[in-house]
Amino acid sequence: MARIKKISYRDIIHIKKLISVVCNDNVMSYRRLFFLSVPATFLQNFFYNIHLRKFPETYVVYDSDNILKGLITVKGQRGNPYKWQIKRLFLDKNAYDAGKQLVEYILAKFGARGVNTFYVSVDDNQKELADLFINGCGFRFCSNESLWKVSNINFISENIPEENFRIFKNSDAKLISDFYNENLITHYKYSHLKEKGEFKDRLIQGYKCETLFKYIYFDENKIKAFIEIKTVDNKNYFIDTIIAPQYCDCYNLVLSFAIKKIIKRNKNFNLYIKNRKYIQSGELLENFYKENRFELLQNNVILIKDFFKTVKEESHNLSNAVIFSGFEI
Repeated sequence: MARIKKISYRDIIHIKKLISVVCNDNVMSYRRLFFLSVPATFLQNFFYNIHLRKFPETYVVYDSDNILKGLITVKGQRGNPYKWQIKRLFLDKNAYDAGKQLVEYILAKFGARGVNTFYVSVDDNQKELADLFINGCGFRFCSNESLWKVSNINFISENIPEENFRIFKNSDAKLISDFYNENLITHYKYSHLKEKGEFKDRLIQGYKCETLFKYIYFDENKIKAFIEIKTVDNKNYFIDTIIAPQYCDCYNLVLSFAIKKIIKRNKNFNLYIKNRKYIQSGELLENFYKENRFELLQNNVILIKDFFKTVKEESHNLSNAVIFSGFEI
């Protein structure tokens, strides 16, 4: 009989052993960041009621022989308490059933708290994992996104119009949410529309292990791009950019601006970029990454579960085990 519980310090040794088995070196280069957030997670749990479940929650599953079979981490969407993301799922060999039990546990636990939408980003090569979510747990295919590693920064422009960039303020949240929603591909809007609260910074940050910088690129009072830079260790940085397709010729300037901001903090860093293929400029940006020989780390599908549309489906048995480790931005 499987036993599911919230993560504790005693589980960390078992988790490190599990992740070292299921993850390749390329993925582990940024997967290790997970362990930097563990101490903060325990502090965050102490303030759980104060901050209304804004922090990631991690659960582990052990089999009847007390062997760790899997781990799952979920987090509420910033500014939208009804939408949660499955951020990590690590499963041991032959642990398909354990993975299904973990996901179903999360759906039941947080669904009972009022969460009505769950989503997960899955490597498109993991066909059996997609089956676990779709056929095993009732998720549906929604869209695609990818993670790229910036292999070189030789493309950086020296002539950056600094006066056209400014720091994001909470008062800009409505403008940016409208900008984001307007640039969604039409048939993805139902699943990816965002409220202004999802862009706002919280006044009470609590114990955060990440550093976040946000900027707006504009010209003649018209927004051209929104930039988000995130790091948890001042070594590995992640850039997430929303840019209107008609301004993609300015993307080199936008990315150059972001990289120079990072260089001011640390000249020796790893850089990763998330590309949303459900944004109108997604294909144009992907061409830019290929032309500059960035390294594609993962190409993922977005799967969504609408809790209020739950339909009981017949379970499927697969012969092969499923091992999954999705990326985090």
